[in-house]
Amino acid sequence: MPEPIRSHKLIAVEGNDEIQFFKAFLRHIGCTDYDIREVGGKDQFKRKLPALVKTTGFSGVEAFAIIRDADKDALSSFDSVRNILRNVELDASDEMNKFSKSKPSIGVYIMPGNSKEGMLEDLCLKTVKDHPTMKCVDPFVQCIMELDEHPHNLSKAKAQAFLAAMPEIANSVGLGAQKGYWGFDSPELESLKKFFKNFMEL
Repeated sequence: MPEPIRSHKLIAVEGNDEIQFFKAFLRHIGCTDYDIREVGGKDQFKRKLPALVKTTGFSGVEAFAIIRDADKDALSSFDSVRNILRNVELDASDEMNKFSKSKPSIGVYIMPGNSKEGMLEDLCLKTVKDHPTMKCVDPFVQCIMELDEHPHNLSKAKAQAFLAAMPEIANSVGLGAQKGYWGFDSPELESLKKFFKNFMEL
């Protein structure tokens, strides 16, 4: 049985990497009163999101933030989440990255934000695009992508290359966030900060 929801503010994310990233990010912007749950990846949203809604304590939720990767199509990802919510009689805002006026108020943020495609790794990389380490990362990634057998996901490869150059080992973007390696003060995160500022004020 899932743990009961113990906060009036609930966040649903894809996986553990996202949990670790958002715990670090929300701590940085001063948000502490929330319950965060993973749904086990984008392919699990259709099954796990309705289950989360039935979890003990959900009836007391006043603000519900759902975070998903855009992957190849931000609008398609947004519509997919909204359709799942409709099937359990919940209303999200008609606009991504904004909250509805329903009860609970629901917002769906599609990462990396303000983009047609991408994922958490893309968002992280945007925050360090001017970091000195990227002068080493970019040529390295360009080199490996020319190999006959190269990584299938360029963003994940690039993020891992950046983390490999950090002072202490961080083998995931979530752990990298916990260690403070991503630029949480970057202007690239303004959209996300605004989203969670609205979340905290609900």
